[in-house]
Amino acid sequence: MFNNPIIFYALIFAAALLVVDTVLRTIFSVRRKSTDVSNRLEAIKQKTGVDAAFGQLLKNRGLAARDGEQSVGSRINKFIGQTGLEMSTAARIQYLVAIYVVSWLTSFIFLGLGTVMQYVVPMLMTIVIVIFLLSFARQRRIKKFTAQLPDAIDIIVRSLGAGHPLDSAISLVAREMPDPIGSEFGILSDQMTFGSELEQAMLNMHDRVGAPEVNLLTVSVSVQRGTGGNLAEILANLGQMIRDRLMLRAKIRAISSEGRMTGKIMVVFPFGLFYMIKFLVPDYYDLVWETGYGGYIVAGCLVGIFLGAIVINRLVNFDF
Repeated sequence: MFNNPIIFYALIFAAALLVVDTVLRTIFSVRRKSTDVSNRLEAIKQKTGVDAAFGQLLKNRGLAARDGEQSVGSRINKFIGQTGLEMSTAARIQYLVAIYVVSWLTSFIFLGLGTVMQYVVPMLMTIVIVIFLLSFARQRRIKKFTAQLPDAIDIIVRSLGAGHPLDSAISLVAREMPDPIGSEFGILSDQMTFGSELEQAMLNMHDRVGAPEVNLLTVSVSVQRGTGGNLAEILANLGQMIRDRLMLRAKIRAISSEGRMTGKIMVVFPFGLFYMIKFLVPDYYDLVWETGYGGYIVAGCLVGIFLGAIVINRLVNFDF
């Protein structure tokens, strides 16, 4: 298997591609940090104008805009949009192809599957990897947005206390706060400028972000507009509640850290055990491979490990 030069050429090509991609990303990220303004919304406004900024931001994230309102084509597009990733369709296809090629090389080298399974297993691996990466990016963005939300609410409260209207307070958050909350409140401000109702615009922001705290903010503002009351006081209490919620979440994660680490070890342990036995007794699994069903057994074990990882994740992660 390892005497085939095509495999080594493919691995060398993949390694060189990863190195070049990493170097270019590092260079461009450094240049972007030194030249960009506080958030992407303001950068686009400086180049294309206010009217085009709102649509361009949603278009870059794969979300459509119509009459100042967000229109999500499907649940998949909504999920991808909540990651905040700005990729064109061509870039998405390139990443999918690259992940599939790496998965195919991995299954071909380490599993040695049959003709049909040689293409089915890499496809399943690609789906799992893509879902994992998108979920990780989405959760990271939601976590960052939630951490910024109390400060944004404080800015709104102080602006309302100074006598500014709610629209101006929201625009102030868009100008002063960094991404991701700066761009999201900028889109919210533009939607209101283009004629959308505040409640509908905030519901659209909840769809774009996916954080439950945004829904709490939407409900608070909607109830105040319908029943009256001191909006500044309501938002101040909401900001304190969100801070207490974040503190409680941190305490729960600290208490459950041992269980989460145990779950990760249990998921990684089968792979470590396999390669340890393979290193100590190289011919230990030869009888399994000689039967011709080794690839199918490995595929079944991987499916079992994946389902077990889902169960363990549900056991060690708590809703709060």
